[in-house]
Amino acid sequence: MTVDRFWRLFLLDPNFRAETMFIAVADGQPIGFLQAMVRRTPIGIFPSNPKQGWITAFCVAPEHRRRGVGQALMEAGIGVLAKSGCKVVSCNGYAPSYAFPGVDVDYVEGIAFMEAMGFQPSVQAVRMAKDLVGVTTPDDVSRTKAELESQGFSVRLFQDEDTVPLLKFAEEQFPYWHQSLVDGLQQKSSNVWVASYVGSIVGFAQWENPQTDPPNGASGRFGPFGVDPSLRGKGLGGVIFYTLVEDVIRRGAKHLWFGWAGGRNLSFYERVGCQVTRRYQMFKQEI
Repeated sequence: MTVDRFWRLFLLDPNFRAETMFIAVADGQPIGFLQAMVRRTPIGIFPSNPKQGWITAFCVAPEHRRRGVGQALMEAGIGVLAKSGCKVVSCNGYAPSYAFPGVDVDYVEGIAFMEAMGFQPSVQAVRMAKDLVGVTTPDDVSRTKAELESQGFSVRLFQDEDTVPLLKFAEEQFPYWHQSLVDGLQQKSSNVWVASYVGSIVGFAQWENPQTDPPNGASGRFGPFGVDPSLRGKGLGGVIFYTLVEDVIRRGAKHLWFGWAGGRNLSFYERVGCQVTRRYQMFKQEI
């Protein structure tokens, strides 16, 4: 967590309020902090949600743990969210800006702390990555691509005339990713691939979106990525994925990663060779 990333991720969020960030100090030095958030201001497709609160990040310096500092910070965060009218507090899941999807499951003390504070485990998310050195499109994906093309499907780089239909498709099918597409297109539209069927957008994928976490992008960052739910099972997702991979390898890419996956998409990423590198537990508590 660099100073620049902290500044962009927290202080520049439209919903940042100084009164919901708590800092623990000892002998004039910060020893911990907690960020609580309420989405009072809509961000892109994300609506305001005054009944839902989030603990987006918190930490205590190792040498000051087991002294009640973390408990005091968490109680302050939950308290300010309750006072603002929130009925539920989640850790994490706040979008579009987040440091981590949840608590890393390897942080055993962190997991125990959350449970001791009354939080209940909800869902898990994972971080995944794939080494691109020597990667080629599998034969079965190539055959699927040829078959889909014969049916009227195509996968290609974004063109300006795709703007309205792509954003409409994202808003209807993947509203959580609409704003990421908008931000990415404003900065670097050459890193967006679209899938179409007889002239209609049916899927998309992004590469190194300059507005995606971490702020200002990151080398090898893949996503978001989506296929029309009614067309899943045809192999179109694999065709989009490997079409993008072939292109970025030609540009010199050596690796691919993304910070949050779970549910049905996890099995897809495993099939295309992505490996889990971190696991996160998300928590929730009614207040």
